[in-house]
Amino acid sequence: MALPLLLPLLAVGPASAAEPAPMPLGNVRSLHPGDPLAVTAVSGQAVNGDTITSPVLQKAGRMRMTAPRLTAAVTIACDARPGTYPLTLTSAGAARPAERAAPWSHMRVEPADEAARRACRNKVKPDREEHWAAHTTWPQSEWDVRSFRCPVCR
Repeated sequence: MALPLLLPLLAVGPASAAEPAPMPLGNVRSLHPGDPLAVTAVSGQAVNGDTITSPVLQKAGRMRMTAPRLTAAVTIACDARPGTYPLTLTSAGAARPAERAAPWSHMRVEPADEAARRACRNKVKPDREEHWAAHTTWPQSEWDVRSFRCPVCR
């Protein structure tokens, strides 16, 4: 009897797992501070290692292969002010990045009050992979990734 009640929970997954909004070339999307964004490219639009930048991103994103597309996962900064901002793609092989920057799309950042900004700082997670020093207690977070010696393995 409990199984039918559990199945909807398993299908949805954790409540905190927000799927990033996809952002293909040329789109305009409205977002709020703290929203995740998946900048997507098909073959020929970008290459692995290209960089996505914008003044309102928490940090730049790198295009990585997530077959069948390239994707850069980025997050709108919690202190982003309302307005329309460009997303720019910079070639990974550019000797002078400013010369190889190309407009990708635009984002409209919606207004957020102070309570929403505080909530944003609580919901924005660090990168999904962290590398902590070997001598620290493990794990430091759910994204802690490091090698360790198995005391019973040979």
